[in-house]
Amino acid sequence: MVNIMGQSKIKENWELIRNRLKENFKNLTDEELEYTDDEEELFNNIQKKLKVSREELLYLFYLYIYG
Repeated sequence: MVNIMGQSKIKENWELIRNRLKENFKNLTDEELEYTDDEEELFNNIQKKLKVSREELLYLFYLYIYG
């Protein structure tokens, strides 16, 4: 899914994604949703907090961007 959307698509839409995640998952903090160049660590931390697979997480991002 990242290959379909591309890293730059996620990065350029991060504010939208972050806001939608905060709306839907109150247990995520601002600190946990701070975009960093280490996307892998960011995604892993969010995945663990939400208890979802990488594919499920990227699908959420896809829905938020193209929804």
